[in-house]
Amino acid sequence: MTAFTLTKAYTEKLFEILFSDPLTGMTTYFDPSIKTIIAQEEKDPIRHTGVYTLDEWKQVGGSITSRLKDRKLVMVPTAIDVAGNKAFVELAGTATQLNGRPYNNRYMWIMIFNDTGKVVEVREYFDTALVQELMQTNP
Repeated sequence: MTAFTLTKAYTEKLFEILFSDPLTGMTTYFDPSIKTIIAQEEKDPIRHTGVYTLDEWKQVGGSITSRLKDRKLVMVPTAIDVAGNKAFVELAGTATQLNGRPYNNRYMWIMIFNDTGKVVEVREYFDTALVQELMQTNP
């Protein structure tokens, strides 16, 4: 059996599928026991920071998108770099809040892959103050 080698092309394909069909993307590329760290280990329900399982991470995303017009956040990778079993992905997210204001956030995902090509950890960073504003002004 050939050992898995992480490449930029593999990571690009992951995001292509993840953003066109999230369920297939998560099933195909994410280990079921994935650990997601958003900004810091301490959980903050207003800024949505903390350590999450896959199901909890989906709930956090749903809480954010429920405050966006049409529940839609368009995320586009703007840069991808790979080193060993880690992919470093910069993303631009754009949406309109329910209150009509723009929700334009930048993201940094550090993704750690296992030897079969599944993501086992995501370290996600973004403007948590913008998330707090979103949560407080779009009840």
